[in-house]
Amino acid sequence: MLPIHFLPPKSLESYIAFYGITDVDEGFHESYVSPPLGLCGFIISLEGEMNANMNGHLFLKDKYCATGQITEPMIGDIVGPNKLLMVFIQPCGLHQLFGIDMSRLTNTSMPLFELLGKEEGDVLIEKLYAADGHEKMIQVMNDFFSEQLPVFEIAPTIKDAIDFIHQQKGNVTVKQIEQNCFITARSLERHFKTYIGLSPKEYAKIFRFKCLVNFINQNPGLTWDVLCEQNGYYDQSHLTRYFNRYMKIKPMELVNLDMDFINYLLQEP
Repeated sequence: MLPIHFLPPKSLESYIAFYGITDVDEGFHESYVSPPLGLCGFIISLEGEMNANMNGHLFLKDKYCATGQITEPMIGDIVGPNKLLMVFIQPCGLHQLFGIDMSRLTNTSMPLFELLGKEEGDVLIEKLYAADGHEKMIQVMNDFFSEQLPVFEIAPTIKDAIDFIHQQKGNVTVKQIEQNCFITARSLERHFKTYIGLSPKEYAKIFRFKCLVNFINQNPGLTWDVLCEQNGYYDQSHLTRYFNRYMKIKPMELVNLDMDFINYLLQEP
């Protein structure tokens, strides 16, 4: 069951990647795996609750949550009835919109009311419940995020570093980022932890894996040697380690997963 896809307005593209809304019917029950996406977000269950675990521990702390970067797969079940609203937020977007130190949210979530405050959180949730249809719900979210502007600024060199990682599809070293973006490794590490919640090295690895899965989706039938060569992995053993780390499977076991849902989550920026 794929979420319905919505894009933000141009004014919010730097902060919001996309939205997804899923209406889950009564009796529906399906397991899912979400690998690290390189994005943070909101997960809002307007009916029922979404089950989500990481390494056997509860990931979602409430029906309405803000989520940080993850470095392990999130595993759970979608059970109906439910109406699920997901906001996929750009790597620095949660920090820019709300000023939060993203290292607090790495591999975890916080109740939305803790991030926003109870009064603002109540108003947002009430508007979502009152919205008549998906388009109105997305308008509520766009209005909400627009009200957070102007954003907390981030260092221009960090924007350059993120762009460089994306341009190279994650196939970069910290030394290369230093040299191309004129920033020290120490400063790079400190800012990435605050703005994104990950080290630059970990973020690049996650982005490289995201590009790999997209490449597999777009180029079915290629050998593993070709996939490794074109996506920055030394050999199949190297590639397999990252499949095991980020999806808890071997590459050949992709066929056993709901790849439509995973490809939706990992869509290219």
